[in-house]
Amino acid sequence: MLVQHARKRAYIAGLLGGAAAAAFGTTALAQTASTDVDEVVVTARRVEENIQNVPVAVTALGESAIKERGIVTTTDVMFAAPSIQMTTQFGRLSGGFSIRGLAGGTQVYYAEVPGGPTESAAPLYDVGSVQVLNGPQGTLFGRANTAGAVLVTPNRPKFNEFSGSFEVNQGNLGLSRITGVINVPIVDDQLAVRLAVHRDHLDGYTKVLGSSQRLNENNSQEFRFSVDWRPGNGRFRNYAVLDYYDVDQASGATSLTAINPTLALYNLPANIDAPNGLATGTAVFGAACNAAVTAGLSPNLNTCIDQRLRTAATFRPAMEAEYARLQAGGKDAARYVPGDPNLDLNETLRKWTFVNQSEYDFGEVGFTTLTLRNIFGFQAAKGATGWDVDGLGGLIQSSVSVSQTSSYAFSVSAQQQGNRAVFEAGPYQKVYTNETQLRGVIGDDLVSWSLGGFYQRTPAIRNLNGIRNLSRVYSGVTLPTLGYNPSFPFPDGGLTTQRALYGQATVDIGFLAPFIQGLHATGGLRKSWDKSEIFSRSVSTNLQTGAYVPGAQTRSFTKSDGWNSTLTLDAQVNDDLLLYVATRKGYRPGGINLVLDAAGLPNYTPNYAPETVRDYELGSKFDFRSGGLRGRLNAALYRTEYSDIQRTFNASVNGVTTTYIVNASAAVIKGAELQGQIVFGNWDLSANYSYADAAFTDWLGADPLALIRPGNARCEPPLTAAICLIDLSDNPFPNISKHQGSFTVKYNVPVDPDLGDISIQGTLYAQSRRYFTDAAARNIEQYGEQVRDALSQGAFERINVRADWKNIRGSRVSGALFINNLTDANYALTSIPQLHSLGTAVRIYGEPRTYGVMLRYAFGQ
Repeated sequence: MLVQHARKRAYIAGLLGGAAAAAFGTTALAQTASTDVDEVVVTARRVEENIQNVPVAVTALGESAIKERGIVTTTDVMFAAPSIQMTTQFGRLSGGFSIRGLAGGTQVYYAEVPGGPTESAAPLYDVGSVQVLNGPQGTLFGRANTAGAVLVTPNRPKFNEFSGSFEVNQGNLGLSRITGVINVPIVDDQLAVRLAVHRDHLDGYTKVLGSSQRLNENNSQEFRFSVDWRPGNGRFRNYAVLDYYDVDQASGATSLTAINPTLALYNLPANIDAPNGLATGTAVFGAACNAAVTAGLSPNLNTCIDQRLRTAATFRPAMEAEYARLQAGGKDAARYVPGDPNLDLNETLRKWTFVNQSEYDFGEVGFTTLTLRNIFGFQAAKGATGWDVDGLGGLIQSSVSVSQTSSYAFSVSAQQQGNRAVFEAGPYQKVYTNETQLRGVIGDDLVSWSLGGFYQRTPAIRNLNGIRNLSRVYSGVTLPTLGYNPSFPFPDGGLTTQRALYGQATVDIGFLAPFIQGLHATGGLRKSWDKSEIFSRSVSTNLQTGAYVPGAQTRSFTKSDGWNSTLTLDAQVNDDLLLYVATRKGYRPGGINLVLDAAGLPNYTPNYAPETVRDYELGSKFDFRSGGLRGRLNAALYRTEYSDIQRTFNASVNGVTTTYIVNASAAVIKGAELQGQIVFGNWDLSANYSYADAAFTDWLGADPLALIRPGNARCEPPLTAAICLIDLSDNPFPNISKHQGSFTVKYNVPVDPDLGDISIQGTLYAQSRRYFTDAAARNIEQYGEQVRDALSQGAFERINVRADWKNIRGSRVSGALFINNLTDANYALTSIPQLHSLGTAVRIYGEPRTYGVMLRYAFGQ
């Protein structure tokens, strides 16, 4: 096995090494025609600039690249940019990006507003560009972040162009993507509108054993209406976007990857007649059964205990049988899971997004130009997900929940009827943002400056009819109702706000180095103030009906503030070479953990603290040419110092499964990133590669497995009778691969121009091992080397290929054939290890091979 892993690592290293050699070894390439590398415009500094002039590590994907590389959803961005990964949690909609290993500190922006329809399964349709900015970007961007930013920019209406398109993609697994766009000019040079509608469907690619049901489905509809208005002399401009995103699909499937059948509950007597059956059953289930008998849910104590023992006796055989099936069946077996007859395995989302950008250009005002911009955003989202967390059809754990960090986390409204969970999307969770900017230029680009303020308001939901998270653990045998346990209290209102002021300036200091083309210094500061006041109500259960009833109100409060900063020096050596050095500080606010019972939760605190990042980056951007060959090579070296890391923990204690956030001390991440492109003749080669060396430098905390307790020799000072802290810094850093990269080859077939444009393209993506949990080493220590693959995704490759024929025979019709994930790689997007509490570890897998045909009709373009 170790030899196989070594070969695979060598294969990937050789593959990416060959990609780099192909992309950057210019002397070996034929020189047949003069073709330029495209100029790419980015908005990494909130203004439009050539990517080669921006002292920031940024990846930009235009509309054509998004289509040709098979980037269909937000998740797919990870296959096209260095140092970015997607981790899916609580179903296919609740994922989040990790940039340079920093999970949770990445903010996605939609039309310059944080959030929008950018969930992990959200389709990227009629999008003009996607940009990935690596490293803290919080000085200029409207929401404090520590990792980076992903900018999704929808296509704006075009003045003076009546145009549109209709595109259909059809393929295997019921794949059906339909997009219609129409652009209508209303007043020449002044007013235009654009409407885009989209439908996305993919049959669930995981089948339920013994039924026709499928999980891991994509099924969504979306529309976007935008207006661009530039009246009169053009100094004023207003751009507005209204987007609606509607999802109703089968939820994500979890596949069992490791088991721990040694837990006490999996080794009880089979019934009360077995040796020690009644005594053991009474000790384990007596309290729950007494309550059940009192409530009339069971006729007598012995019957109740016997029922629970017989149910518990099915756990270990079912677990071992499913694990054996998966081990024997390999990849194909992982695309089948046991069914759950007791829970609606479905996820829904309804999301409205409105963005309004207003801008007025005052022209010259004294010694500076002056432009005023205001960006207003409103989002309202609600949804819910029912899913099995155990890979066993809910036998061990089923849940109604969404990620705590999602845009609709608190909109879930779940209740219990008898011992069954019923759920729906409750009230809309709303977010208001507003950012005001002043910017200008002094002299002949002597000083470019920007000042601004940001405000975000998130009213907390009040819903006394349902709860955001329910879990049924061990088939409910530890509860009187045999049902679900609420993990969170009833939401009862409150308010979370963030306020920020910022300023940034770039100064031309070229006089200090007249022997080069340009020298600039950039400095910026941002001060953020965060406050959260949340009201909640305790939960009690009506045992006769199973319903949850709100109780006493509790107030939770936290506030924090912090600084973001940037300091950059960039040297434009000549037209083709930019060198820069930068240091930035990022701040991410703290928050409140709302749980019902915190007893026994490892590392739990009622409030979690802000996290901070300080990074140092050295970079270069270089364009080159030789005869008919054109090329580009951008590189960055970085060091990130990460403190008070915010991590999401999942724990199951006393039959209640809870999600909460903890601060996991400190880490240092060092790495390098390369991006290159070569264009010659009919060939276009591009590659990106990232290397990362990440490690915890300090992590002293409670045992994540809750097995090492006070009095153990591993306990570190301070020692008390109630607290045991151990050194956890030897755990591998999660959500990052040491090696990650992609290589794209595009060939433009030489044909008569009257026939149209024909091209063939292929993209290879590869990465080394990536861990999903902070406590991987601790789990491996406890349960053995065999669980390593259950806690991580080993090295894998993914290949997309596509053939395009644009403007077929000079017509308005274009077509394409495509295959995504050509080799049908079975790769994990996340894992959920609960070996210490529930005896299971599961994975959620990415999409298998899909293939199909695209036809597109366009006019007026």
